[in-house]
Amino acid sequence: MRRAVLFDMDGVISDTERFYVEAMIERLKREGVTVRPEQLNDLFGSTMRHNWGVLKERYGLQKDVDTYVEEVHEIKEHMLEVQGLHPMPGAVELIRKLYEAGVPLAVASSSPRDVIEHHMEAFGIQDCFDTIVSGLECREGKPAPEIYLRAAENLGAAPAECVVIEDSANGVKAAKAAGMYCHAYVPPQAYSQDVSTADNRLESFLGLKVEDVLCG
Repeated sequence: MRRAVLFDMDGVISDTERFYVEAMIERLKREGVTVRPEQLNDLFGSTMRHNWGVLKERYGLQKDVDTYVEEVHEIKEHMLEVQGLHPMPGAVELIRKLYEAGVPLAVASSSPRDVIEHHMEAFGIQDCFDTIVSGLECREGKPAPEIYLRAAENLGAAPAECVVIEDSANGVKAAKAAGMYCHAYVPPQAYSQDVSTADNRLESFLGLKVEDVLCG
């Protein structure tokens, strides 16, 4: 019986996935590399350190990974200052419904812990979650299952008792590799991702009930 819910953050709770993608594209442009969002599809959901390791090799970039990660973070933060930090429509309301129903909740995100905590505090939902796991705390990031297995262990839940809500192909792969039920969250503005291995597809959180999430 499914009884716990594990959320990805960027593109699921917070409307920030696009900022990461746009910042990566902008930083690559400064290196003379022009890419479209779909050319970065294989990187969505993974940590920035992993992504820039891949991009360094793919495009023959010269700076070290930490420099690129720091510079992309600066670009993303500037975009957030201009456009503001907002939750995905209906995400906060859904989280509160699950919390009030006594459902154990976790965030399992590839972002750094301080970024995760900042977003949760900004949306006033930090008290709704029982545990946070950052991909930077794991030996292997998504699509490896470690981040979700750690979150489940922290909740005291077996993988088969867990539901994951993910928006990226790598995140869906991680959830399924962990042996968990997975909703692929695909709102109209989402970047195109192959989430066909998910158990269910959600296009909106608006009006969702607790049983819709737990029962699929």
